[in-house]
Amino acid sequence: MLDASVCAGTENKLSSLSDLEQQYRALRKYYENCEVVMGNLEITSIEHNRDLSFLRSIREVTGYVLVALNQFRYLPLENLRIIRGTKLYEDRYALAIFLNYRKDGNFGLQELGLKNLTGLSSTGTVWCFIIMCRSDFFLLSSRFGVL
Repeated sequence: MLDASVCAGTENKLSSLSDLEQQYRALRKYYENCEVVMGNLEITSIEHNRDLSFLRSIREVTGYVLVALNQFRYLPLENLRIIRGTKLYEDRYALAIFLNYRKDGNFGLQELGLKNLTGLSSTGTVWCFIIMCRSDFFLLSSRFGVL
């Protein structure tokens, strides 16, 4: 990855900016055209109608991946290959996915686009509320032996 576009990760955990529009703009600014996230990839408090296609460029995260408090249906991280987990969410999780639902009662997150994920920190585990993550989680979990 000599020519990879590198960007800084965040350490906000579940904190969010003052409004959802600002939260989305910040996420897009941080990760548009980014291939390697040096630190944590935190995707939180994003509404259901937002275009997240800019996340497709991400191939590696050195810290943890947190996906929480969102309303979107699909997480487009198709090119993410490795989560190194040099820093873990809550000192335990390399990948944490929870509380992703729409306010109107319908499911929010229904599909994880982690099709190319081939490496996950051996020290970190995966945390996912089953009802929100469905079958993609089970495939991911069995691939990395976290069930």
